[in-house]
Amino acid sequence: MSSDTSKNLPPAYLGWIEAADALMNPVISLMKSGVSELPIEGPPSDHDANADRLEAFARPCLLAAFWLQAKHPEDRQAQKSEVAAWFRNALLQGSNPSSAHYWGPNASYHQNGVEMGLLVIALKVAAAELWDPFSDEEKHQIGRWMASNRATGHHWNNHLYFGIFALEFLQDIGMGRPSDRICIEKWFSEMELMYRGNGWFMDGMNQSYDHYNAYAFHFYGFVWSWLYRDRDPKRAQRWTEWGTNFLKHYQYMFAASGEHPAFGRSIAYRFNASAPFAAGVLVNALPFSLGMARRLLRRNLDFFLTKPIAQDQGALSLGWHDAFPEMAEKYSCAGSPYWAVKSLIALMIPPEHEFWSAEEEPLESEKADQVIPMPEAGLIVRTVGGEVELINAGSCITPVNKEKFGPWKWGKLAYRTGVGFTIGRANEAYSLDAGLTAMGGEQKRVYGRHFTTPLEMDTKAMLATYSLGDKYEQINSVVETGVWWNRSWLLVAHWFDNYQPLQMSMGGFSLASTDPKSFSEIKSDNCQAWWSGERGVVLQPICGADSMENDQRRDETVSRIHVQAPYHVTPLMHSKPILGEGFMAALIWAGSDKIESQPWQILKLSQGEWQLKHAEAGEWNICHRLLPAR
Repeated sequence: MSSDTSKNLPPAYLGWIEAADALMNPVISLMKSGVSELPIEGPPSDHDANADRLEAFARPCLLAAFWLQAKHPEDRQAQKSEVAAWFRNALLQGSNPSSAHYWGPNASYHQNGVEMGLLVIALKVAAAELWDPFSDEEKHQIGRWMASNRATGHHWNNHLYFGIFALEFLQDIGMGRPSDRICIEKWFSEMELMYRGNGWFMDGMNQSYDHYNAYAFHFYGFVWSWLYRDRDPKRAQRWTEWGTNFLKHYQYMFAASGEHPAFGRSIAYRFNASAPFAAGVLVNALPFSLGMARRLLRRNLDFFLTKPIAQDQGALSLGWHDAFPEMAEKYSCAGSPYWAVKSLIALMIPPEHEFWSAEEEPLESEKADQVIPMPEAGLIVRTVGGEVELINAGSCITPVNKEKFGPWKWGKLAYRTGVGFTIGRANEAYSLDAGLTAMGGEQKRVYGRHFTTPLEMDTKAMLATYSLGDKYEQINSVVETGVWWNRSWLLVAHWFDNYQPLQMSMGGFSLASTDPKSFSEIKSDNCQAWWSGERGVVLQPICGADSMENDQRRDETVSRIHVQAPYHVTPLMHSKPILGEGFMAALIWAGSDKIESQPWQILKLSQGEWQLKHAEAGEWNICHRLLPAR
């Protein structure tokens, strides 16, 4: 598609070429002749071996497609030809029922259908290298294998897009059927039922609102509109407008560093989260400047590429800041992290496009502290001193997938860049940081927040109600939680009504470090403050604390549970076992400003009105019916 002898390429474009090279080099080193996948080391998924093998081909193939069609500053044709030939030969092996390396066909709700839908995007964007060289007989073999995605069931969420892309591709190559258009229309209509307004979709049967809106619904919406707009112009316009509305608010989720809050499922896809910004350029859907979009994309990519995110082979690992496969969902396998490369669709933007030369502009998180309620998703985004905090008023995961996916990805009150969170330990579905948990029952298990109903959401506060408990033991604690904010501080208050005696616990943010000796505690009366390097966390109880402690990993005697680093400290406060109504409240903080981290002075705790005072932040008056006299 493009010449390898291009000169005078924009510096910004060259930066993306360098990133693509760095990601491709480990892939190239793993290519072995005569097989249909890359031997990426890592845990298996809960699908099957064929699905995992196909993932280890299709997802790196998308990276290869972007890399193959890009313009390089020097002659890379020989290497490109070798890479393209390997992927074509692997595709022939994997799609051939007579081959020992056959991936098998798709079947209803099989993961192969997902990977096929992604694979056809790669075949489209690098057709000259990955599709056109096949003979007619070879194209028919691949098309027949791809046609097993026809009429099969897809999970009722963003997965419907994978059937759509497969059928669109079959029409491209002359293997379509009259029924395909009807199926495409049906699948689109089903996804459109998930639209909740202002750019937000509910992720179907998962019932969640998280980054899947970005790197699934809107990424695929933009890509489909880019490739197939002429087949349904009205729908393409509708999806493009939805994507534009989404990006208006989604841009606030990226910190000045480029990091976005670790929240929701599949966070191991890392810089995939910024993919719709690049895809949005291709369909002219950005609601802000090209310079800001490029700054956001590059910072998000760089944030992760400067972290130790590779496993021992040099391939992308399952994890967040580093390799930590224990945090991944059971549907993830060794090849899964390569969905991160969707953001490299930026290389489909021609080098001469204004995107590459526009002057960079600050991100929203760099401009000022702001609060953006997103009621359709049950989320409130705060930009605070260059960091981003996501306050979760309502997003959750369906009970069917709760323990399979890990409810700690949705069950906390707040998710913050620079902090991360902890996952549940063995046999525990919930973890203790940044939320309220209850312990009790015959098994003395920890019960955390799951299904949540937002009651109030605005720029100053959030109120939500939910239950802590378990249907098998019929444990139930009915909770109303209020959250108010001032700078990097959160005031969190919980009214609860326990139907069994339960010990209630409040956790502050969890401080992580790569050095177990780096933690230091700043002790003061009735307050926990922990620091590691330039970052700290504070938990200041106001009422309801009968004891205080911390959850920690500062050596190898316990298993790692923090997504950001191997070691952590989480400040905690506990009540005694309570039957019936109770109340707990505390101030929690995370940041790097030691003056701001100083405790608050309690001036007044009267019914419906609390008054606090801080040496730097001044007075803080909070008025709400939830607040009792203390």
